Amino acid sequence: MESKYFIKTCALIATEGSSLSDDFEISGGNPNITYYESVKSPSISVSIDFIDVDGVISREGITGGEYLDLKIKVPDFDDFEITPDKHFMMLNSVKNVKTSSNKQIATLEFISVEAIINETARVSRRFTGNVSQIVKELMKDKKSIQTSKNLETDESFNKYSFVGNLKRPFDTIQWLCPKAASTDKECGFLFYENLDGYFFKSIKGLLESDSSETYEKPEAPVDTDIKITENNLDSSNDIGMNCRMGMYANKTIYIDLENETYKEEEFKITELKPKLKKPPKLPDKLEDKPTRLMFRILDQGALQKGSKKEDVEKRNELAVYQNKSYIRNSLLFSQSLNISIPINPDLRAGSMIEVKLPLKKGDDGKPVSSYGSEKDNDVSGKYLISELRHLIGGGKAETQLELVRDAFTA
Repeated sequence: MESKYFIKTCALIATEGSSLSDDFEISGGNPNITYYESVKSPSISVSIDFIDVDGVISREGITGGEYLDLKIKVPDFDDFEITPDKHFMMLNSVKNVKTSSNKQIATLEFISVEAIINETARVSRRFTGNVSQIVKELMKDKKSIQTSKNLETDESFNKYSFVGNLKRPFDTIQWLCPKAASTDKECGFLFYENLDGYFFKSIKGLLESDSSETYEKPEAPVDTDIKITENNLDSSNDIGMNCRMGMYANKTIYIDLENETYKEEEFKITELKPKLKKPPKLPDKLEDKPTRLMFRILDQGALQKGSKKEDVEKRNELAVYQNKSYIRNSLLFSQSLNISIPINPDLRAGSMIEVKLPLKKGDDGKPVSSYGSEKDNDVSGKYLISELRHLIGGGKAETQLELVRDAFTA
């Protein structure tokens, strides 16, 4: 089914100090719109190609700072909206201004205003406390990002103390992700933005959430909005690369400069086997030997004056969390599936969906058995939306998804 849509408005909103003298409606320039969000990115983005018939971009000298006002009507859904008073998408760059047959074709790229603020803000003070609480402070503090958007965090049980060292807020939060462990001591956190706001979420919590939608690829053409129009599976497993990345076993050596000692921490994927539904099959002894060696300095200098020995030992526990987090992230992206579907503006990066793909056919044209099922059980199932793109333009509207799941727990 071809997705129909109607662009109600697609406009640049002039701001104080902007070179744009008045709001500029660009929906009449046959815009091609790409909206993007990802669990690996702290900012959503929008790219718009359009024909600037009147040459406003060049005449006004537009270089950035304006806000985006976008409203698109999609049948059977609420309007897809990005408004200047809620989402704060700012024009970040103007690219590829081309002149052809008295027409100018321009590309406008928008990012969240928080991403701009992040470039000017620096974290300088000391933080002590629960990691998830520190993330809230970094996002809401007046001297940091100070976002008014929704912020959802999964609670972490461990506490941490550090000095900002003039890092950017987003860099600091990404740096904290592998140091956080959920209340059930599961490691691995993601920090990202989607259309609903900002999220600091545990990987385990995301994977255990309910599926928001179910999509199926029929064997025969079917006129439906829940069909998968294209799909491409990537479940390649490069043992050599996995070894280099320390996915099966790694060792971190923590150097204590104050006491002139060091501490070794090893982590092996075998420690996760009781939790894996389908443990990886590895060559003999591969899982027993660390294939990646990392060195880190014990950050005791950030501890407050008069800290006790047990405070230092708590800091050392982070070594275990970081190693587990690294492997947890590697496992999450070990299997990916790219699909294209009719546009669904309700989907979000960080949500789970159910996918049903038909059985592959053998040389005789008959479906290859998959344990008596009518679907391909090796590929079908629950996936996390890692990346999401809405492509709108040229009379068509579709959603492209990069789906991921832990191949060993699927």
